[in-house]
Amino acid sequence: MKKSLSIRTKILLIFFGVTALIAAAFVLINIVFWRDYYMRMNQRVLRETYEELSELMMDENTTTKQLSDVILTAKTGQSISFALEGASDWEFMVLTRDYMSAFDQQFLLERLQADLIRGSVENVTILEKTEDYTMQRVEIPDNGDRYLECYGYMRNASGETKKFILSMPLEKIFYGSAVSNRFFIFASIVILALGMLGIGLITMRLTKPVYQLSDISKRMSQLDFSARYTGQSSDELGILGNNMNEMSSALERTFLQLKLANEELQKDIEEKEQVDEMRKDFISNVSHELKTPIALIQGYAEGLRELKDDPDSMDYYIEVIVDEADKMNRMVKKLTTLNQLEFGKEQPEYMDFDIMEMIRGVVSTSEKLREERHAEVTVEGPESVMVTADEFRIEEVINNYYSNAFNHLAEPNRIVISVRDLGPLIRVSVKNTGANIPEEDLDKIWIKFYKVDKARTRAYGGSGIGLSIVKAIMDLHGQECGAYNEPDGVVFWFELRKAEQQDGSDLG
Repeated sequence: MKKSLSIRTKILLIFFGVTALIAAAFVLINIVFWRDYYMRMNQRVLRETYEELSELMMDENTTTKQLSDVILTAKTGQSISFALEGASDWEFMVLTRDYMSAFDQQFLLERLQADLIRGSVENVTILEKTEDYTMQRVEIPDNGDRYLECYGYMRNASGETKKFILSMPLEKIFYGSAVSNRFFIFASIVILALGMLGIGLITMRLTKPVYQLSDISKRMSQLDFSARYTGQSSDELGILGNNMNEMSSALERTFLQLKLANEELQKDIEEKEQVDEMRKDFISNVSHELKTPIALIQGYAEGLRELKDDPDSMDYYIEVIVDEADKMNRMVKKLTTLNQLEFGKEQPEYMDFDIMEMIRGVVSTSEKLREERHAEVTVEGPESVMVTADEFRIEEVINNYYSNAFNHLAEPNRIVISVRDLGPLIRVSVKNTGANIPEEDLDKIWIKFYKVDKARTRAYGGSGIGLSIVKAIMDLHGQECGAYNEPDGVVFWFELRKAEQQDGSDLG
């Protein structure tokens, strides 16, 4: 069966034919009538120029400037040349000579003499004739040039009659006609293209409801009920579209309810799995952290039974038990603190305080540790920097960074604490000389119980929770913290907002 043309194609072909016919009519009208119309327009211009000059010549109050302005306008605006009889018979003045060559001036005078003496020459078409002037179209046999001429007599204010000629070359008319024809052909092509575009848009508008209903039915068959008929017509297609919208809405509500129920169920399952996973990780990590101190406490406690007669050994065993119990106590306290921070049970108590004073206080209280490690500690920054934060929690951050620096310190045993101005913020950095942290571990050190070097961490009693507490405190403040390697060590940093009354001009 032969496939018939679609509705869109049929409408497109009909409108294409109509548009092409209209464009062809425009071109034909231009070819047939444009030249005659343009000739009449220039004939009228020449007549008006003559009448204006004649009036000026007859007015005794006319100045030379007024006459010159009209002659200049005629020459520059319409290319009209003007010659007038002089003091004696057959003595003529070319009043537009400033814009003409000597050859053209001589030609103009010869044309005036030829018209006045013979009255007519070959290849002349008289267009208008009165008592005072004759208007004609003439073609020069020698070169084929065509002119529109007005010649005859003008009277001046004294009543004298003067011979004159006004001449306008017609080549520009015929050239303009050719240009106009080309323009109309081009315009017709543009109109045809625009017409095709408009036809396409109209056709799409007319056939859009049918295609839209077809697409809606297809999407509904694929369980997609979001499509809606958007037509505004009240005909049969509009009624059908509204009925399909109602059916699609009912199906969509039912499907959405099922989807929401499924998402809630999936969310509950994921949350349960996440909680189970967190519980397993927590139990595993805590068990791992408590296993060693409990084993030591148990071992040394059992050993005490055998050392009843050895007071020195008993004191040592008791010291080990107390030390391990203290480590367990510190870990439990850190876990409690971290839990409160992560679950939002504590909110920061903002106040203004001097961060430099706090740093110097932390360094001062750790003087004994500095001497034991033979460390060189330097504080860099201004004398005073006021910040807005929770003073207690920020001191905990500095203590964590500072103790972490001592725990990983290596030759030449230098620790540098610096405060730097960042505009509305300040950055506190703690650097220690020592081994770098592997780049792949820099983002993981903030995870609780994560340890880069587990053996070394155990040696100084670390639990892997300190940096997690730092991260939780800074998140609570809405500020950033981080760490990066330098060739001779590692730098840990955090940022705080400066107090509003702080003038940052004194910051280094």
